[in-house]
Amino acid sequence: MGTLINIAKNEILRDLIRDGQASIVRVQLETKFGKLPKWVDERLGHAKLSDVERWSIRLLTADTLEGVLGKR
Repeated sequence: MGTLINIAKNEILRDLIRDGQASIVRVQLETKFGKLPKWVDERLGHAKLSDVERWSIRLLTADTLEGVLGKR
C-alpha cells in the first residue's frame, strides 16, 4: 500500500511541477507574441514535463509560436 501512495504522490508532484512550468511558459509566450490562439492553450494543457522544458529553451530564440511549440 505504501508503494502505491508514494507513486501517487510522485505523479501529483510531477503534474504540479509541469502545470507551474507550463504557466510560466504561457506568460512568457504572451509577453513575446501577444494574445495566444486557442491551440497554444491546448498544447500547453496536454504537454509532458519534458515538452514544457524543451519549449522554455526554444522560446529564447524562436521568432514564431510554431518555432517554440512546433506545428499546430
